[in-house]
Amino acid sequence: MRSTSDGRAAFSRRDFLRGAALGTGALLAGCGPTASPCTPAPSADGARFEWGTTTRLPLLEVTGTPYEIGRAAGAGFAAEIRGGFADRTAWFRDLKTFADSLPKTVEETFIAAAKKHTPTAWDDLRGLAEGSGVPLRDLLLLNLNSEVEALRAQKPRATCEASSGCSTVVLNHGGRVLVCHNEDGHAAYLGRMFMLRARPAGKPSYLCASYPGVLPGNAPWINDRGVLMTTNFIHAKEVKVGVGRYFLDREAMGAASVDEALRISRHPDRAYAFHHVVASTRDRRVVSLEVTPSRESLVEITGLFLHTNHLVHPAMTGEPQDEQYVGTSSLSRMKVLTAWKASLPDPTAVTPEQIVGVLASHERRPYSPCRHPVGEIRGATLLTAVFDVGERLMRIYRDQPCLGRGAYYEDPSVPVLGNPIPKR
Repeated sequence: MRSTSDGRAAFSRRDFLRGAALGTGALLAGCGPTASPCTPAPSADGARFEWGTTTRLPLLEVTGTPYEIGRAAGAGFAAEIRGGFADRTAWFRDLKTFADSLPKTVEETFIAAAKKHTPTAWDDLRGLAEGSGVPLRDLLLLNLNSEVEALRAQKPRATCEASSGCSTVVLNHGGRVLVCHNEDGHAAYLGRMFMLRARPAGKPSYLCASYPGVLPGNAPWINDRGVLMTTNFIHAKEVKVGVGRYFLDREAMGAASVDEALRISRHPDRAYAFHHVVASTRDRRVVSLEVTPSRESLVEITGLFLHTNHLVHPAMTGEPQDEQYVGTSSLSRMKVLTAWKASLPDPTAVTPEQIVGVLASHERRPYSPCRHPVGEIRGATLLTAVFDVGERLMRIYRDQPCLGRGAYYEDPSVPVLGNPIPKR
């Protein structure tokens, strides 16, 4: 496979034959800064690995049960998973020490809630542990890190190290729907992100951006029913022991409609706060959902909508949030986006390129829309997703959008092997 000058993928007959051969069961570990040279990983039925390039993230395609999908992702990206833990050793050690100090019933309740309410996510997590060789409990804590941090109720780090946030711009006007999102996280994941295209038995197929070791669904995704989602961390103060937000995100990937995805995301036993943008390519509907464990607000998006990492719905702004984090990181990025929106002659006529332009802005750095690590501030933009609902394409910018490393990925309902992405 090669990339054309505009970043789109082009498949040759050799690519098609190579993909078909890999589809018989060979799974290769990813090439990247944490996995070189590439070596064969344990095989998984119906899985194949596509090499990454300077513009395209590594892509794992896999068919099977949630456990088998998780196992393939764990095996294919074991080096990246271990590298992420290694680069955050002190943070994870502190998180684990605090978790060890909690009553045993706390962790048992989180596990029981995951098994009962999000069985798909739990099976996926077990597969990740098996495939990567990383202890299941370590991956569990990584996927409950926001809930555990909130339970710790400590003063936030001045650097906002553990919760770097994201920035989202959505347009819904005149039949045009654009959902554009900067996925921000810890700089430990720069160069370790990947794409996952999965076809689980009896469930909708999906295409998602993924963190190594984190359940798929937290980063931008779209499934073959035309449902797509992006999420924003909310540094709320309220937390309860229940269903972790990453687990709900993973479960929502199996939704057949916007309403079903919203029902899953609003689960009454949700443990922590979150913001979701959920859209449909079929009916051009797009909504914003803000939740805390005890409150929720749903807004149908029309026009040009902006969101970073604090509650903005009128019904939610009174909810307790970490004011230091909101003031330093989230509001800083929101001010840049708001000023940009105000400068537009007609916000409803905005183009994807204009939106990517503001998401690539370094204004108010280090808490700019486009994030780069600065000193002890380890927040970074890991990728940018642009959904053009009418085009059935998702464009992913690898690493920060200012670098211009963009490539197109097809809607997951489109066959993959040997099927070139159409040119406009």
